[in-house]
Amino acid sequence: MAAATRDRLMSAAMALFAERGFDGTSVGEIERAAGLAPRSGALYQYFKGGKEELLRSTIERELQAIDELGSVLDMLPLGDLQAELTLMARWNLASLERRTQLSRFVRRDAARLPPDLRDTLYDRLVDQPYGLVVEWLRQRLPDSERAPDLYPLALILVEPMGSYRSIRQTFGRVPDEIDDERFIAAWVQTALALARHYGIEGA
Repeated sequence: MAAATRDRLMSAAMALFAERGFDGTSVGEIERAAGLAPRSGALYQYFKGGKEELLRSTIERELQAIDELGSVLDMLPLGDLQAELTLMARWNLASLERRTQLSRFVRRDAARLPPDLRDTLYDRLVDQPYGLVVEWLRQRLPDSERAPDLYPLALILVEPMGSYRSIRQTFGRVPDEIDDERFIAAWVQTALALARHYGIEGA
């Protein structure tokens, strides 16, 4: 029962923080959204440090759900670069969809967060995932003078997915009503073309 209430408080907080920001959300509003009596002190029974402890716990819960990239990459190689790229694209779009509220909150409030929490978000949302993608690329690139600078290449490959998902989440539609399958197919073909250019194994 206590775990379920904590979970409801975190879910309510994430939705409200994404919509209104941390400073714009009161403890009473979080309690009400979680189905508890507002301003009853119920939140403090589960998060002794109040709203900031709730924020940190909520972010950690969201980040744990995102920390799946390593296990997905552990499934590779599949022996087929196109299949690997398709798997990665599907996983990333699904992950971006799951973290919609967290992404909205980070875009809104990142500059106002405590430095340690901002650093944690950067490490888990940016640095670690891109490091894994770079290592995946490095393992497939031949030793060659044509080898690209891998971090910019990783950004070029991955960031369009975030832009596509963000446009759909913001406006409810994208140009020419592109759906996920159509986007993934085009992204995979573009990634394969880059792979052939750089001589990546399996392209």
